[in-house]
Amino acid sequence: MDTDKIDWREVREEAVEILGAYIKINTTNPPGNEMEAARYLEGILSREGIDTKIYEPVSHRANLMAVLPGQGQGAPMILLNHMDVVPVEEDKWELDPFGGIVKDGYIHGRGAIDMKGKGVAELMAVLLLKRYKIPLKRDVIFLATADEEAGGNWGVKWMLEREPRLKEAAFVLNEGGSILLRDNGEVDHYEIATAQKVVSQFTLRARGRSGHGSMPHRDSANVKLIRALHRVVEWETPFMVIPLVKEYFANLAKIRSPEEAEGYRDIEKALSDPSFVETFCANPCYNAMVRNTLTPTILRAGKKVNVIPSEAEAIFDCRILPGSSVEELFSQLRDIIGDEDIEISLLPDFESHPLPPSPTDNELYQAIFKVAQRKDPGCVVTPFLITGATDSRFFRGAGVPCYDFSPFRLRQDELRLVHGHNERISTENLAFASEVIFEIVKEVAAG
Repeated sequence: MDTDKIDWREVREEAVEILGAYIKINTTNPPGNEMEAARYLEGILSREGIDTKIYEPVSHRANLMAVLPGQGQGAPMILLNHMDVVPVEEDKWELDPFGGIVKDGYIHGRGAIDMKGKGVAELMAVLLLKRYKIPLKRDVIFLATADEEAGGNWGVKWMLEREPRLKEAAFVLNEGGSILLRDNGEVDHYEIATAQKVVSQFTLRARGRSGHGSMPHRDSANVKLIRALHRVVEWETPFMVIPLVKEYFANLAKIRSPEEAEGYRDIEKALSDPSFVETFCANPCYNAMVRNTLTPTILRAGKKVNVIPSEAEAIFDCRILPGSSVEELFSQLRDIIGDEDIEISLLPDFESHPLPPSPTDNELYQAIFKVAQRKDPGCVVTPFLITGATDSRFFRGAGVPCYDFSPFRLRQDELRLVHGHNERISTENLAFASEVIFEIVKEVAAG
C-alpha cells in the first residue's frame, strides 16, 4: 500500500485515544503494576495480528515484546519504551494526573512525555508498518518494559537475561533526546543522546551519643553530619570535558550568538575563564555535563524534637562522567570530608557502569539525521550526553548501540514538566512523533 496516502489526522485521533486510556492505567513505580498496561497494549497489538508476548518477572509486574518479522537481512531493531511512571503529588496538579484528559490541544497526565507518549508514538509506527504491509528486511521489535523509573531490574535488565535475541539487535531507539524549541516556537536543534553519566548513589552516615535536647553535647550525630554536608556541597568538582560534550557545544556554536559561540567552539578552553564559568554553570544541565555531581536528596535524623538522635544520614545522588574513576572520586570525597567518623556506603540498587558513547556513524543515528533534515531542513542535529540515566545503559553494556531520541518539539518550560506537576504533551506533538518514528523505522528496516 502507498504510505503517502496515510491520513495523519486519523493517526493523531487514534494515538490521542490510545494515550488517554493508557495514562488512566496507574503504573506509578513503586509499585509499578505494569501488568494491566501490558494487557492493554497486548490487546491493541493482537487485534492487528502482531505476534505479542507478555513476561511476568514478579507478581503484577510485566514486560511486553511484540515482533514484526523481517526477511532476516539484518539484525533486529528495537523500539524501546517503559510503562512505569514516577509518583505524583496529586494536590499540586490542575487536572487528574491519571485522567488522560484532552484539553486545549494537550493530553494531560503522568507519563504524557515520560514515557507513555513516546511509547504510543512507537506503537503507532508499528501499527502503520503492519497495516500498510511494509516489507521489512529486519525484525522490528516493540519492547515495553517495567521498572525503568526504579532502576530497571525487573524490566530491561531482566529481559536481557532471558531473551538472547535482544542482545543480537543492531540498534535501539529509546527515550532521552528531543527537539528543542526557542521561545518563539522555532526549532533550535535536535538532540540524540549517545551516552549517559554513571549513577553512583551513596549514603553519608554519622553516629553519636543520644541525649536530651535541652542538654546539647559535642558528640552529636546531627552536628557531625551537618559539618560533613557543608564540606561536600561547597566542593566544586573539577571540570572534565569528554569528546562527546566538546562536540555537542561545538555544534551549538553554529546557532548561538557570536558571544556565546566563541566559548562553545572550544568549551574546554572557555572553562578556564571565570566570567564564562559563572554564566555557563548557572545552567544546571550544562554544569552537569562538564563535571561529576553530588546532590543531597534525602536527609534522615531524629524522631522527636526533644531527643538528640544517635544516628543521622544523608543520601546523595551522584552522577559521574564516562571516563571518570568512581574509586578516585570517592577517595577525593573522603579527603574532602576529612572525618573518619563519617561512614560512606554505596547504595546497591542502581546498576550503572562507565560505557563509551554509541557511534554516530551507525545506521540508526544517520536515519534520524536524515529524517530531521526532511522535517526541518538545515537544522542542527547533535549527539549529546544525558546527565540522568535510561535503560539504554543495559543495552550498551550488552554491546548494542542505543540512540535516545523522542521526536517531541518542546520548549524548555515543557521539558521541565518531565517528573513535574501538570505533565502534558500536545496532540500535535504526539502525531508528529508517530510520523517521525515511522519514517525512521522505514529508513533502517524497510527492504
